Amino acid sequence: MSGPKVDVAEIRRQEKMKLEAARTARKALAGKIKQLLKQIGDNGALEQMSREPSLKPACDEIRGLQEKYSEELTGLLKKVRSGNEMLETKEIEQRIGEITGEFQKLYEQKMIVLNDLAGSSIQFREMEKNRQQLQQMQQRRIVEVMQESSGESGVSAETVEEAAGVFRIEFEKFMTGTHMLSKHKQSMLLLQQDVQEVIGGDFSPERKLKRIRRLYDEFTKMATHIRDGMEEIEALYEEYLMESFDLTDGIREIESFGSKEELEKEIGQVKQLADSSMSKEYIRRQIDEVMAKHGYDVVRSELLSELNESGRILYGVDQATAIDVFVSEGNQVTMRVVGIGFDTDISAAEDERLFQQQCAFCSMHPQITQELANRGVVLQTKKHNAPDKKFNKKIRTENKTETQSKNRARKDLKQTELKKMYRE
Repeated sequence: MSGPKVDVAEIRRQEKMKLEAARTARKALAGKIKQLLKQIGDNGALEQMSREPSLKPACDEIRGLQEKYSEELTGLLKKVRSGNEMLETKEIEQRIGEITGEFQKLYEQKMIVLNDLAGSSIQFREMEKNRQQLQQMQQRRIVEVMQESSGESGVSAETVEEAAGVFRIEFEKFMTGTHMLSKHKQSMLLLQQDVQEVIGGDFSPERKLKRIRRLYDEFTKMATHIRDGMEEIEALYEEYLMESFDLTDGIREIESFGSKEELEKEIGQVKQLADSSMSKEYIRRQIDEVMAKHGYDVVRSELLSELNESGRILYGVDQATAIDVFVSEGNQVTMRVVGIGFDTDISAAEDERLFQQQCAFCSMHPQITQELANRGVVLQTKKHNAPDKKFNKKIRTENKTETQSKNRARKDLKQTELKKMYRE
């Protein structure tokens, strides 16, 4: 019997434990690299110093250093993310240590030079002094404008506009610099909407200012409440990112979550997805190696790109035949003999030939199943069909024009070789 064969693949516990241990090691390594990337790129002082022309060249050198080593660490992170149980983590660990040491040494040297320049720059010292004074003035003015006093009268439209400006600046600073859940963001946006309605309202400046001050007080209390409550959420989100380290897409931003419970549920789902992806990748890789051992190489073609992305792979038997293998998300493995070529039409001769190939694959399938079992992948029989011409199918793998071009190229090459031999 060698019609389409449907089995369910299971990975033996011993191999599964090895895969899980290897992924845990890669997850820790990815976390370490991401932490180093954050440390290398974290230097807020450079932004301020680079505004002074005399310091900008030295700042640019440090930025170049950060970019160089960040790029190499990012390359290592990609290797870790796309790796499997065969990844040489010790070599990566060693290189991480070398990168860290090299960067730290050069960074400290360049920062000494930059700090010396900053210390001797009158312009920078004056600029820094003015910046600090401006910040202090702004903070004092915020308190003055937002300080509600009883019996206040004679409020000008300019004072109302200044209060609204203070609210807007502080609001934007909080929204861009604070992690929050979607419900927090919605509450803040409603508060901002209230302020806009007050500004556009048809009542006295005194009443507008009083209302803006109360909304600002509500804003500061809400901001404090959000920051305090986000500590646990941010820790959970870091766990979520760690569990998602080797997923290629679908990673959510923290603002997309509505609650702690939703985030916890997502972490559980990510773990299940990672386990499924890891198992599927291992099964696919073992099938690749076993099929290659028997001379069945993967059919390469641009026309098969969508087919391959769906989890289906063609292993070529000869120029006109292949084994079509599909591994589903639930690790169901389907194998069937198919014709390949530049069209999907099946002639009478091809119909018979494909039937004979079905019969021939019958003797090979048990051996493939046994070799997969030796690698820890056990195929549990779900449905094995007997050979039948009704299962014959042909898949387009190349354009006719491409085939003709290849044939012409081979013919031209042969003629060239014959001419060369004749001259010799």
